Amino acid sequence: MATRAASAQSSQADTAVAVREAVGFAAGQLGAAPTVGFLFTSARHELGLALEAAMLQAPGCQWLACQTAGEFTERGQTSGGVAVLLTTLPPGSFEIAGASGVRSDPAGVAQKLTVAFPALKARAAKFGAGLSTTVLLVDGLAGTGERLVKEVLNHTRLYQQVVGGASGDDGKFSATEVGTNQFAGTDGAVALHVFGQQAWGVGVDHGLAARTPPMTVTRAEGNVLYEIDQKPALEVYRAYARTRGVELTAENTLRFLIGNELGVYFLKEVARARAPVGVGPSGELKLVADITQGSQVCILDGEPDAMVAACQRAAEQALAHLQGAKAAGVLVFDCICRGMILQDAFGREIDAVRRVFPDVPVAGFLTYGEIARFRGKLDGWHNTTAVVVAIPA
Repeated sequence: MATRAASAQSSQADTAVAVREAVGFAAGQLGAAPTVGFLFTSARHELGLALEAAMLQAPGCQWLACQTAGEFTERGQTSGGVAVLLTTLPPGSFEIAGASGVRSDPAGVAQKLTVAFPALKARAAKFGAGLSTTVLLVDGLAGTGERLVKEVLNHTRLYQQVVGGASGDDGKFSATEVGTNQFAGTDGAVALHVFGQQAWGVGVDHGLAARTPPMTVTRAEGNVLYEIDQKPALEVYRAYARTRGVELTAENTLRFLIGNELGVYFLKEVARARAPVGVGPSGELKLVADITQGSQVCILDGEPDAMVAACQRAAEQALAHLQGAKAAGVLVFDCICRGMILQDAFGREIDAVRRVFPDVPVAGFLTYGEIARFRGKLDGWHNTTAVVVAIPA
């Protein structure tokens, strides 16, 4: 049977009411019992309560869930709401797992998330389903997302596709939650492993441009950036902000940092972005993922038209990777920074995806980091990037 999908959203204030409304509407559109659901909620909704409501509304459905910095479907974006995508992935073709402790032990968490992968792979092989994808949701403030992606690859297989995003908390950068039917909380990660005869389509693009000359990371440890060109990292940003007519203060610094992320070069190309989400007492910056000492970097900025065009290119890439198959549904993992830059015009990105996937249900959220690791794309962890994932019918 072909996979189906249906999306819905709700802006109801009460968590249980909002989830029941969204899940109920999507289930009605689906026309079949859902097997896997994606639940994206504002941080004002306690994720455990949202999952309880979702499980009651759709008994037997397995859930992959997280809090967001904004959630959306093809119908538009909500702030403080709920978005869902229900699917009918074939029973036996998938496994879902969750674990806590990702901040201190990403390798151990990856092992727990993939413990059922070998058996799933063997089971799928009997039906000729040899193509696989992992959807990964991780605490957006853990700082270990890139290492987690690498460890998941180590415990699955060389060319495993890994996609997903880092959870958010409506831009507060205080605490974020992820969850499944069995687990919900902070400092965690959850994964869906799915096999099929058709690969899921994946696309990624950012549309950002360097606004400074290349600089060198002269001191960094893990995801903490201390110095750029032997100057405190924050001072480098202060100097750049002044060229933009902005004087950084305690009130505006974090927003400016998030809106002007750090670009990391591979050879002469900006290969990835890193979002600063905190400032230390000595002017060091906490990033959402590791950065290597000695890296060449720049400060990035995005123009709205270029960012919308990049989102459409990501959608076109995802469609091309379906290799002629139809899409049942589309997931979009899009950075909070892009939402901050586009503001009320963020709907243009949703429209860009819809131009490529007309009449296909879409659901996604604004993230604190995006995941897209697939054949031909060696970088797994991204910021200020649009990741589009097409689920084959």
